[in-house]
Amino acid sequence: MSDKSSSGSSHSLCSRGIIGVSSWKPPAVWTKAEETTFLEFLVLALPTSGDGGFKMPTFNQASVNLNEKYLHQKGAEKTGIVCKNKWTALKKSYQSVVEIKCTSGFTWSDEQGAGIMDRKDNVWACFTKAHPHAKPFMMKGFNHFNIMEELMPSKSKGSHIY
Repeated sequence: MSDKSSSGSSHSLCSRGIIGVSSWKPPAVWTKAEETTFLEFLVLALPTSGDGGFKMPTFNQASVNLNEKYLHQKGAEKTGIVCKNKWTALKKSYQSVVEIKCTSGFTWSDEQGAGIMDRKDNVWACFTKAHPHAKPFMMKGFNHFNIMEELMPSKSKGSHIY
């Protein structure tokens, strides 16, 4: 056995307290109303975004809009970077719902999601293994699908699209 001490390590398992953590912040907590306000703001900003690729100034403006409208928010303040991260998460959710809707054998309901009642359903298990972001939609819908559909760029891109 080695006689090396871990006293100088920042990865010590000894109970000497928290080491090197100085700026931990609680996560932002989004309500459905805040998400809707955020997406409605992005719809208004869409004409200036090019191909739906929102830039940081747009997320910063969305942050100001949210902070003015919702004075008593839960969790951390919704900064521009928090808004950008939320946009990324909402895009993943949207893409997951599109995948479910396009997969033969699944049904979709805005209220019930994929409507899979059996948690041990093998088809759902295989699908979510390939599409892990779809898991939350087993029995839950995606309230923002229609507005996200407006915000997502069309699939036809490029100079040779006729």
